[in-house]
Amino acid sequence: MTKTNKALLIEAHDHGSRILYSDGLCVSDPRKPYRVLDEKCLASGSSAAGRMESFRHILGVKQKAAVLISEVSGEIWFPTVSMKAADCVWLNDSEILSVHSKGPHESEVVFFDGTKADLNVDSRTLRLQMKRCRAFLEKLFAQPA
Repeated sequence: MTKTNKALLIEAHDHGSRILYSDGLCVSDPRKPYRVLDEKCLASGSSAAGRMESFRHILGVKQKAAVLISEVSGEIWFPTVSMKAADCVWLNDSEILSVHSKGPHESEVVFFDGTKADLNVDSRTLRLQMKRCRAFLEKLFAQPA
């Protein structure tokens, strides 16, 4: 893994998670996906729970809250379905180039580095989550200090 290698997607797997990186490497991690994100947040001075609460508060949404890892990098992750669902996949919004429909409830996500991932979720859901992430960042950075 290189310094520029970025995590693109985190999915639950057996007793932990699988993390896909921009170099194509897929790594097993003993932590659950939420815990991976929580530890990333803690390293930036907050918690995933606090970040999700902020997302809900600023956008007025209740479901599928995204997690802003760092205001500096703009790294923000969103769940494809309820984070309690076994098939929930977390995507790094700041690394997504495009989303394409592959059929009912099937999508292909293309990341900036050319990596592609097929997911069992409707492309409209992914696009809505991406739109929410952008709206959140716009509102967050537009707020007076």
